[in-house]
Amino acid sequence: MSFLDRIRPAKEREATALRSAHAAHPPARIGEPVRPFAAVLRGGQRLIAEVKRCSPSDPGFRQRAALDRLATVYERSGAKAISIVTDQAHFGSSLMDVAGLRAASGLPVLAKDFILDESQIDAAWAAGADAVLLIARFVPSQRLAELLRHAEGRYLGVLVECHDAKDVSAALGAGADIIGLNNRDLATLTTDISLTSHLLPLVPRELVRVSESGLERRAQITRLADEGVDAFLIGHALLKHADPGRKVRQLLGRESEDGPLLKVCGLTTPDDAVLARRAGADLLGLIFAESPRRITPERAAVIRRAVPDARLVGVFRDEEPTRVDAIALAAKLDLLQLHGDESPAVCRKLRERTGLPVIKVFETGTRALERVDEYDTAYILLDRPKDAPAPADGSVDVELLETAHRLQATGREVILAGGLDPANIRQSLRIAPAGVDVCRGVESEPGRKDPDLLRALGKEVHS
Repeated sequence: MSFLDRIRPAKEREATALRSAHAAHPPARIGEPVRPFAAVLRGGQRLIAEVKRCSPSDPGFRQRAALDRLATVYERSGAKAISIVTDQAHFGSSLMDVAGLRAASGLPVLAKDFILDESQIDAAWAAGADAVLLIARFVPSQRLAELLRHAEGRYLGVLVECHDAKDVSAALGAGADIIGLNNRDLATLTTDISLTSHLLPLVPRELVRVSESGLERRAQITRLADEGVDAFLIGHALLKHADPGRKVRQLLGRESEDGPLLKVCGLTTPDDAVLARRAGADLLGLIFAESPRRITPERAAVIRRAVPDARLVGVFRDEEPTRVDAIALAAKLDLLQLHGDESPAVCRKLRERTGLPVIKVFETGTRALERVDEYDTAYILLDRPKDAPAPADGSVDVELLETAHRLQATGREVILAGGLDPANIRQSLRIAPAGVDVCRGVESEPGRKDPDLLRALGKEVHS
């Protein structure tokens, strides 16, 4: 029995209950009018980023981060729409999550459910959805056309999902203007990326053509875009990535899939943030812990406005989680960097609470490194102890390099810090870390960056 067959009885019961509820209390929409859906998918290489808490195709997957925070990360990283699977029983997310997603971003929200009745469309509309999913093979052709017209009567966008030529024919016959080509077989839950290429010629070019499921690499996006796909619905590749915002940027070609991250830390002014971004910095570090480079949340908000598309890292040390959360929201941070004695449980709590990836800092030669395996953070930032003397010749500390190499051999994503500057950065890059973190090495004075040093650093890292 296919997954669609297994889920049908529950959806029929759900529709019956909804019809009864709506008869007593007609549905009313929450919040703003419907946001355009089809329009944001045109223009090439548009990404619909999905949220869900679990998946029947991957029983081991669990997403515990706040879904509304993920929506914010997706939007800032370049996604054009948010998709949510609204089936609580099998995916852990529901229509109750839609309002939060809409409030967290300005993107249209696609509610994906297994729809066979108008009442389900009305429920999605009332919850604040801007578009719904119809699965061509889940209902007879006549019902598909009726459901499509009903959704359009609510001014909702409609993505009609197809898996074979018969599905495409039914979708076209129903009058669909957004066709989703699902690479996942809903009978077996297996994926085959070539399905999009096979079915694409059957879909008229004037329609919006969407490829769904199994997409993981930039090369897949560019190839299918060249073939005529307008948009890509991607969930698992983002949700399983330790840094979903980075994955969005990589899929859209905004960031290299293979090159190291360049983080410039200790930024204190909007002008320096702009300079660092122009020099090729992927991450901009803002320090909220005790430091000569410490800034206020208000200054961080000003910096955010100066570099709206940059990825900002908030640096904290043993801070109260509520304050971290408040600053993350106010400054629209993209990652958290924790420099103190934060435990694995605290790191996990902050990640789930804020929806942001965590960078945990460890210093070489300390006992804290013995516990590094207990941390499931996105990145490990490896630094020298603050009182450790720097190599007299200006090179990178040997113990730092050896420890980074050992951690990377275990599969950890290591960002290297500790006395790095344009002159010695290539020495650290030879061990191919996930990234490098530079602060004092590009300063003219504490908290102020030197434009020439920033440009030299960017050239060395990204050349």
